[in-house]
Amino acid sequence: MVKDRVLYLSRIKALACIAVVVLHTFFTAANFAAVPAQLTTMSVFRNCMMWAVPCFIMASGALLLNSRRVLTPKKLFGKYLLRMVFALIAFSVIFSVFDAFTTAHYTPAQTVKDILSDIFLGTGWPHMWYIYLMLAIYLLLPFYKLIADHAGASQIKYLILLYAVFLSVIPFIETASGKKLPFYICVFSIYPFYLFLGHAMHTGIIKLPKNACGIMFLICAGVTAMLTVYAFSADKSSVGAARTISLLSVYSFPVYAAASVGAFGYIRKTRNKPVPVFDTIAAELDNCSFGIYLIHMAVLKFIFAVIKLDPFKHGGTITVILLCIVTLVISYGITKLLKIVPCVKKII
Repeated sequence: MVKDRVLYLSRIKALACIAVVVLHTFFTAANFAAVPAQLTTMSVFRNCMMWAVPCFIMASGALLLNSRRVLTPKKLFGKYLLRMVFALIAFSVIFSVFDAFTTAHYTPAQTVKDILSDIFLGTGWPHMWYIYLMLAIYLLLPFYKLIADHAGASQIKYLILLYAVFLSVIPFIETASGKKLPFYICVFSIYPFYLFLGHAMHTGIIKLPKNACGIMFLICAGVTAMLTVYAFSADKSSVGAARTISLLSVYSFPVYAAASVGAFGYIRKTRNKPVPVFDTIAAELDNCSFGIYLIHMAVLKFIFAVIKLDPFKHGGTITVILLCIVTLVISYGITKLLKIVPCVKKII
């Protein structure tokens, strides 16, 4: 295990890594749903995993905004940003070539055009949005660190409250009511909220009891499941169902924010004592999480788009769960092999 690894953060990132694979597997499998009940089941599993990406961002906030972590221009541009740029270019090429040989059958000229479009217009595989998010976070990281290093606890809480109200609560009210409110702050997305929230919970600026966090997470999972069932069982022309689906599709949904706080807070309070097998696996998944994130969609695309495996003709939900495990194991194995290559290791 890495010497300076923060045990609970490693656990959070490992569990979030698994949850992302589950989320995308069930989301992709939903395309094969033949009856409403199958689509609803797939969507419930998918939506109950929406805490994963916010927890990744919160873990990043806990690590990157640490006052003891010095951020030099060399580290920012030569390590953090360069890694994301290389990952964006490399995997845009890999995924475009994958499509050219499997589903799209592009000519070489079309493939080059597709690669350029994927990089500069964001038309690549959907999960690549995360790289653009990290580029944005890293570009603003020097200013985020200024705030984290010099703001007092009450100021950090005030900032998080502003983010929560204007980037989560107000968008929720707007979607639920169908009315556009005139109140806003000059921030584009919800993710700085999660970044500072992770920092605040890691440093103890925000303290929550372990059991309360666990209960909050379970309640949010239950609410998410009920809302999903309602959204997919209601009349398709229903305004309420359409608005509920919209709410369930964004990370700014207050229920997802609360679930993320619950998951992060609960694991934050776990004993800081290594559990031999569990933490060895967690450390491995943590170390390979970025590679698994990038590669697992290629595994899913091969399963569902190339060989066109219909899970509902081969066991249904149980098969989808097994595909989650297979996808995770294969993605981990490929990542470990790629990490043997010196230059590639720096990217994933």
